Amino acid sequence: MEFRPDVEDLPNDLWRIGGSDKPPVTDKPSSSLKPSNTTGEEEYNRAVLSAVTPPSKESREEPDQPNFSDWDDFPEMALELDFITESEYWDMKFRQRHAKYPTGLPKPGFLSKREYTHEVISPWYFLPDRFFENTPPSSPRSVTTSIVSATETSYIAITESPIISSPHASPEKHDKKADPNVDSYQITTTEDPDYGANYRDVIDDSLGAYNDGDTEHEWNSCLEFFGVHAEEYRRQLAIKASSATHSTRVPVKKLPGMTVGLFDYQLMGVYNLLNFVLNDVRGGFLADEQGLGKTQEMFGVLLLAHNLRRCKADVTEFWSPSAKGKVVKKGPAKKHNAKNSEDARSCPYDQKMGFKCYCYNELTRNLADRLPDGPNVIIAPARNCGPMVKDAKTKLDGKIIRVRGYGTDIHMTDKDSKLTSAELASLRSGNATAQSDFVIIVSPESIHKLVAEFAKSKTTFTPGIVMLDEFHQYAASSGEVNRVTAWLKHLRTSSTNNKRLIPLVYFVSGTPFENSPCDLRPALEFLERPQIWSKPNHPLSSATVTHLDECIKLFDSYTTSTTQGSPFPQTKINEYYHRLDKLLTQLMVRRLATDTFQSTKLTSLGKLKVNIIDHTLPSCHIPPLQSLASTTIPPTANLKPPTTGPDLLLKLRLCGTFPSIASTTANFTFSPEEVSSFLTTASGNPSKTPYFPHLPFFTLLSPKLATISSIITQMVNDKTKIPGESSSSKKLVLFSPLEAESLLLFLWLTNPKPEGVKPVYVHGRMTSLESQRVIDKFLEVGNAAPNVLVAPTGVCGTGFNLQRAGYLVLTGPTWTRREGRQVFGRVHRVGQRGVVRLWELRGGWNPGERVVLGLGGGLEIGNGFVEGVGKGEGEEDEDEGKGKEVG
Repeated sequence: MEFRPDVEDLPNDLWRIGGSDKPPVTDKPSSSLKPSNTTGEEEYNRAVLSAVTPPSKESREEPDQPNFSDWDDFPEMALELDFITESEYWDMKFRQRHAKYPTGLPKPGFLSKREYTHEVISPWYFLPDRFFENTPPSSPRSVTTSIVSATETSYIAITESPIISSPHASPEKHDKKADPNVDSYQITTTEDPDYGANYRDVIDDSLGAYNDGDTEHEWNSCLEFFGVHAEEYRRQLAIKASSATHSTRVPVKKLPGMTVGLFDYQLMGVYNLLNFVLNDVRGGFLADEQGLGKTQEMFGVLLLAHNLRRCKADVTEFWSPSAKGKVVKKGPAKKHNAKNSEDARSCPYDQKMGFKCYCYNELTRNLADRLPDGPNVIIAPARNCGPMVKDAKTKLDGKIIRVRGYGTDIHMTDKDSKLTSAELASLRSGNATAQSDFVIIVSPESIHKLVAEFAKSKTTFTPGIVMLDEFHQYAASSGEVNRVTAWLKHLRTSSTNNKRLIPLVYFVSGTPFENSPCDLRPALEFLERPQIWSKPNHPLSSATVTHLDECIKLFDSYTTSTTQGSPFPQTKINEYYHRLDKLLTQLMVRRLATDTFQSTKLTSLGKLKVNIIDHTLPSCHIPPLQSLASTTIPPTANLKPPTTGPDLLLKLRLCGTFPSIASTTANFTFSPEEVSSFLTTASGNPSKTPYFPHLPFFTLLSPKLATISSIITQMVNDKTKIPGESSSSKKLVLFSPLEAESLLLFLWLTNPKPEGVKPVYVHGRMTSLESQRVIDKFLEVGNAAPNVLVAPTGVCGTGFNLQRAGYLVLTGPTWTRREGRQVFGRVHRVGQRGVVRLWELRGGWNPGERVVLGLGGGLEIGNGFVEGVGKGEGEEDEDEGKGKEVG
């Protein structure tokens, strides 16, 4: 029998290994060392991880010269001292490799949070589990990231569905050995203190900030242009900072034509976006993180451009010889400066325009002369068009700007919001000045129909400004929506051939990378002007498509290396970010929610903190789920991103929340198409779908449902006051990555409906108008309003402002970290007044979820092993057959 010491028995020599500066002894153990009798199978029979702090500094001798940056030789030294076996050595090396060259998720069964920090690596993470009494550290960085983590054992009744009741009974009352109707599972709760953090020792889909305009020179130039006194701005900011209100910022400028003011950083963003045109960029990227008010900045750009055009037209008319004989209206005579005036420093129309007048200001002239006339177009996903029209009509003055929606795929409550035939005729007439008063909101699928309306009269639809909201969802896609990029290229070619100014096109998204830098290529192909940018001394010479292709190559090389488990040189990572920074600095405005502007935080929300709860599996579920995993997981050891997609492993992922589905004999695929078909047949009534009769079985023995029950109970019982509201009733958003999962969750919450819970449901079969009505009802204040919104991330995960809710639960990991940030950003955003509580539920036992978590860099998952707490695989299950569904 092998002697296995506790961690306290480790000698000081072993503790000192972390301080060694010498390189690794070898990449494999010496042949002279004795191998272990431990089998490889035993290494996988481990409990879910939880954070265990190593012994205190007082209990050990400190290294003379500590160096916490290099633990490469720790496994070799531990093996030489006979404290670990050869099998444990390889396990430590595996874990060490994933810590140093992260691929998104450690070995199956480990709690993962997708590279939430990259600081000090603790050697205790690499020790075998037996040194920690089955509770090893949850992360190689847990020593230095102030992560709060704890594991607890919960008990679940085999014969009941855990609907809104306390799921955590005491072990004394529910001894599994004494009660055959009770099974156990473990949950590990870990707080990710900065879920949205960006780090540069790996390459992923995250981006830093660009052109934030936070220097004193840039900000003073902006204030001067808009006629805002710097001292008055600082005085108002100081007053706001000292107040007890929930917000730390105050609007500094309301542009003429807008009914709301812009915050300082938003005004700076509008200024920088339009100034790109001075460097021969016909548009650019607006990529502020979710919750910072990109939509308001979009409206700001449109209004500023509109007012610049008007200002130029007014001044040009005043300067024309025919204007001299015109009769001036009664009242004080206001005159622009003379055309050749060189000493002018102001104009009586400065305040009316909201900026320095065209008659004397050089910057205003340079901007206005580069702006094309024509209608303004906002292209947005169809589900977002209705809310966009409503928002635009609220924030833009209808006497100045005419906001209209176009297309049968968007639905608006206001009949006056649709573009009429008479208005189309007016737009086709070619009056550029009249056209510039329109803001037309249309979906990617309907833009070609709008263009065809102009072709009927043999005219060309030539907008002045085009905004592509959430462009990452469709601009790089294939199929019909790809007509957007084709139309943009046609616009550029047509304008160039006819010697017209090329329309300004702004690509708007808080997460401009859907998968890789390649997603920026269609946008850059439109923005690039090769004959101008390619000049050696031009500021855009390093922002061409060729330079982007170099970034794409480095990104793909990194992805390939990490997928294969090979190291990727830090010099190459640095080169990638160097190239990317040079490119995006010339084209993108992006601020992060955690940034500051003029020494004040952009938001009072702080960092995006998410509680990640990892669940193990009750033992009675293991055999059917292992069978499902064996038939679902591809045989290859490495699942690379190109071979995966949203539909892969769908049923196995669904079992993360409803594990009993693995045992069902019902012939369901749970695909989005099946869900859509069932809801259509049932006229949108979830209780009439074929899933409903199976609900009692589907909801059996679910650890995640027990956790959701506990969170909803916490929300219902939360009576703390919400600042600025008379009601203290809280709201919760329950997001699921899967359509079928959202439907089943809503059925679970309504049959029967627990006391105090008033759920509503949004699904993919709803029109945008129907979805908006449900959400508007959910956002109402008061105890009578719904307090739980259930929706799939694909329907409500972007484009909706849900900050009235203070609770949000994401029931499973999303395919990319970008999607997760977007989902939590629905609640964690500007306008949030209360305390935000966010959860992401995971099932580390589930190979399907491990595939999703590891997609960013590929993930070795072996044979799709399903892990749980209780009986190991191969043991006879005395509970086998309990709860089995009758087909």
